[in-house]
Amino acid sequence: MLIAHARTYSVAQQFIRNSAVVKRAQTERFSPSNFACRVKDSKVTRTRMEDLEKFIALYRVALDRLPPGHPDRPLWLNNLAATVSIRFKQTGRTEDLEESIALYRNALGLLPPGRPAWSISYNLAAAVRARFEKTGRIEDLEESIILHRGALKLHPPGHPDHSSSLNNLAGALTIRFEHTGRMEDLEESIALSRDALGLRPPRHPDHSISLNNLASAMSIRFEHTGRMEDLEEAILLHRKALELCPPGFPDRSLLLSNIASGMNTRFTQTGRMEDLEESILLYRKALKHSAPGYPGRSLLLVSLASALSSRFEQTGRMEDLEESIALNRDALGLRPPGHLDRPSSLTNLASTVSTRFAQTGRMEDLEESVALNRVALELRPPGHPGRASSLNNLACAVRTRFDQTGRMEDLEESIALNRDALRLRPPGHLDRPASFNNLACAVRTRFEQTGQMEDLEESIALYRNMLELLPPGHPAWSISYSNLAADVCTRFRQIGWMEDLEECIALNRVALELRPAGHPFRFASLNNLAGALNTRFEQTGRMEDLEESIALNRDALGLHPPGHLDRPASFNNLACAVRTRFEQTGRMEDLEQSITFHRDALDLYPSGHPGRSGFLSNLAGAMHTHFEKTGRKDDLEESLRLYEEGANHVFSNTPTRLGVAVRWAALARSQSHTSTLRAYRLALSLLESSLVISPTVQLQHKILSGKNGCPTLASDAASYAIEVGEVAQAVEMLEQGRALIWSQMRGLRTPIEQLREVNKGLADRFLTTSRELESLATSSESKPIALLAQDSATGASQRLVDEMYARKRRLASHLEGIVAEIRALSGFEDFLRARRFSVLQEAAVEGPVIIISHSKYRSDALIVLHDRPPVSIELDTDFDYDGPLLVRDLKSALQKVQTEPNGCDADIRDVLGSLWDRVVSRVVDKLDELGIEKQTRIWWCPTSYLSALPFHAAGPIRVVDGIRQYLSDDYVSSYTPTLTALIKARESKPEIRRHDIGRPQLLVVALPDQTIPLVEKEYRAIQKDRDFVECLIREQATREAVIDNFRDRHWVHFACHGHLNTGEPFLHAFQLYGEDRLTLLDIIQSNLPNAEFAFLSACHSAGQVLDMAFGEVLHLAAAMQFCGFRSVIGTMWAMADDDGPFVAKEFYRRMFAEEDSPELGFKRSARALRETIQRLRKRKGMTIERCVNFIHIGA
Repeated sequence: MLIAHARTYSVAQQFIRNSAVVKRAQTERFSPSNFACRVKDSKVTRTRMEDLEKFIALYRVALDRLPPGHPDRPLWLNNLAATVSIRFKQTGRTEDLEESIALYRNALGLLPPGRPAWSISYNLAAAVRARFEKTGRIEDLEESIILHRGALKLHPPGHPDHSSSLNNLAGALTIRFEHTGRMEDLEESIALSRDALGLRPPRHPDHSISLNNLASAMSIRFEHTGRMEDLEEAILLHRKALELCPPGFPDRSLLLSNIASGMNTRFTQTGRMEDLEESILLYRKALKHSAPGYPGRSLLLVSLASALSSRFEQTGRMEDLEESIALNRDALGLRPPGHLDRPSSLTNLASTVSTRFAQTGRMEDLEESVALNRVALELRPPGHPGRASSLNNLACAVRTRFDQTGRMEDLEESIALNRDALRLRPPGHLDRPASFNNLACAVRTRFEQTGQMEDLEESIALYRNMLELLPPGHPAWSISYSNLAADVCTRFRQIGWMEDLEECIALNRVALELRPAGHPFRFASLNNLAGALNTRFEQTGRMEDLEESIALNRDALGLHPPGHLDRPASFNNLACAVRTRFEQTGRMEDLEQSITFHRDALDLYPSGHPGRSGFLSNLAGAMHTHFEKTGRKDDLEESLRLYEEGANHVFSNTPTRLGVAVRWAALARSQSHTSTLRAYRLALSLLESSLVISPTVQLQHKILSGKNGCPTLASDAASYAIEVGEVAQAVEMLEQGRALIWSQMRGLRTPIEQLREVNKGLADRFLTTSRELESLATSSESKPIALLAQDSATGASQRLVDEMYARKRRLASHLEGIVAEIRALSGFEDFLRARRFSVLQEAAVEGPVIIISHSKYRSDALIVLHDRPPVSIELDTDFDYDGPLLVRDLKSALQKVQTEPNGCDADIRDVLGSLWDRVVSRVVDKLDELGIEKQTRIWWCPTSYLSALPFHAAGPIRVVDGIRQYLSDDYVSSYTPTLTALIKARESKPEIRRHDIGRPQLLVVALPDQTIPLVEKEYRAIQKDRDFVECLIREQATREAVIDNFRDRHWVHFACHGHLNTGEPFLHAFQLYGEDRLTLLDIIQSNLPNAEFAFLSACHSAGQVLDMAFGEVLHLAAAMQFCGFRSVIGTMWAMADDDGPFVAKEFYRRMFAEEDSPELGFKRSARALRETIQRLRKRKGMTIERCVNFIHIGA
């Protein structure tokens, strides 16, 4: 027994001694945003698990045989604790760690006063520090430091263990620095490490350990201050440590990896590829020296993976990226569930598969990245020191998914996760600047989607906060200045403040200075500054800005040698800049050079590259300019051919192709080219496609509000069709390109919802394939070019390129096949096609529909008839310009309602008179000619800004007995946003029984207040003696109650305030009780199977903000129609409170007086409104503004 005791004690002492070594912190790659986690890996004895189990069993038996109070019991407790602690390091089992801590505490408690306790104290310090690293309990770290300070006091200068105590305390302080950011901890750690090194001269057995520990601390200080001298010293110290360890030394692989890490870090600062290559070579050597089972092997795998990923980013060699992914998977396999470093391995793997997604567009990779980051976050619960990093990484991944799918939930989650991460990094935290950066990126992305200036302002403020926190010389300075410059430049484009543009230029100059020659991202700063100077040239015309921009672009091109992945973009930027100079100076050599550069850029983008469409368009523009200067028809034909190729390039993203198609159509039209109609048809199809894969109405509205020609595309296309005599095709084009948002939401254009009811699998395949193809087309567009730069002898790179483009072609072909399947289904023949005129004619079955087409090219009135071809009436040549002026005059007149009521009426009469003289009189003459009788119903469908004009009230047409008569005296006018909407409004609803039609269930929503007190009189007039009327009054009219009651009512009447939201049309709303509002978006999301008729007695209920998407008819009345109401009455502007009770009483008296009429109740509403308004006009003191206000929409 005594022999066994002695041998066991010897092994235990070896465990204790080895566990006292503190190793450098190795940086592991976390995500594309370059956030890192320090992984501490104490030196552990290379002991097989079965040997550990034997030792643990022996210690337990020995302890059982020692009676309480035995003097050796503390020693045996310490030995058992040390062995269990090593098992914890091998398996990650928390119960082992907890047991070892408890055993160490028991051992300390049993030591008699005066007996040395430093070794047990150290072991307890190491164990509670390990628990801190697993749980994030800061109390454990603080206890560890206290214990190490106590051990140091027990080992004063001269004591043989003084250097070890210095070293251990230094390690604990470094960890606290990394979690609190207190620089005094790091400085003390460095001082202690220097003292320890001084006590361990070159021949000392632990000299290499001290070199390594000091190097680690210097590296960390460099990472937080950017002082290159710290990094250089760290590398030098690591090399000295390696020199002391001959081949075969157990820790040689560790020392090799430390030098490799330093070289990799230096590469990120200087861009010297030699450093990166040496780093990869050293990591490979380190792995070769580490046998399977070596505890640090997983860390070496991770480190090599990170270096290979960096090389991939520089060269584009997919082999490096694939190897990096494989290495990270191997490392994860060595870190099973429960392992302390498993979360970091999950994150590292997530990062590399996300990078592969950026190259190939494989959604499986992106989904895997999101899933891996979620698991990593789950393994870092609240309180864990790495939780903030995991929050950041997941935020990054879901934001990338948003970029591909447009799902706003992902973007909102990303912002929320970034805010949570920022909260975990309070003032003083080392990573707080990084959290500012990440949150800024996310809110900037939301600004790009919604246009909310608050998001852009927050992004700018966050970047400014970040810069204030970064110490001078910090490595992140350059990117921070660049990001802030980009944001203030964006604000300049939004607001036009020259101060922003000047600041943008100044910031870009600073960023460029921080990226001297040799810096890996100098080219980006050159490009950014060149772009900003070019923008200032466009504002001021200062030629020196343009010249400097050209020079900077040439410098950037010089940094992109043949094969560099950014070389095509540099050619393009330089081509655009010299072409701009040509436009100023007329020097043909500039234009010729621009064309040459554009051709060079295009040559680097093969036929399947997703960026090719834009480059084709740029060359086309240059060739058109060349044609204008030389008159060479070949140049014109080449320009049109290039535009057509770019617009049809199926591998490029849809928005780019749409812009190219619009430019193609404009040029072809200007030259009376035979391809004009073809160009317009493709542009309209691409406009539809861009909405099909845009999942939110906000994104769709943004597309339609863009400055690429979309707002007027349908009208411009129709005007050309009319010009060449294709009137029926003009009607089809107007229908195809207007009110697209409504069509997408209600399935009128591409009925995905109806398709899902018929064939759910086919609908899901269509959406999935569309989004996957779009994702491929928008993924890191220039990156694949780098693959072509590899050694062609192997052919591997070319195969990878071919595989990527082949996959794009397969997807595009697959999507075409799915669309063909959908079109084969009954009722879906026109899926993603413009509706044929023969179908659209059905809208005129109960009366003609008059479309007012307005374009900068020409304006026409198109009369759609049920039983004959459409008729076109060309309006006067100035109406394309004067039409919007009438809208302006009407708006000015309405602003006088309160201050100058007489002036308001006079101005409105002028507008109505102009409408009659220039548009409506011609239509009426043609209706007479066509045999359309007076008093019949007609429908108006104005386009463009003209949708704000009251065509129904044009006149006066004559004066009878001194009374002016208007169009409404001869015809019953209604409006419809589109022909399809009117057809849908007339479709039968099986949910509504015939015997309910005469006596519908009417819901009244009324909210009288001090500003509209007569609302109470209005709802009482409706409710009187009618038991089928239900009212939600004041506090009853909450948003939830209104939505719930909507579904069960045939008719609804709103009497409340209406609000227009100038920045966001989907927030137009009815004011309900308290702060509640029923928004336009709420309405269109409602499922209303019983809806028939709605009267919106509220201000602006049929009015819209005239933004760039004016063709979308985004007002509350249209929303009511599109969500199911067949007929809707609304107001074009603010409504007089006095009119509510009178109009409601007269209108419903007429509606309910004819209950036995064969005409459906909702169809009586148009005539009932006309008769009511005729009575209103006769009231004393009535103004034309109040009579014109009410309009009827729908069937």
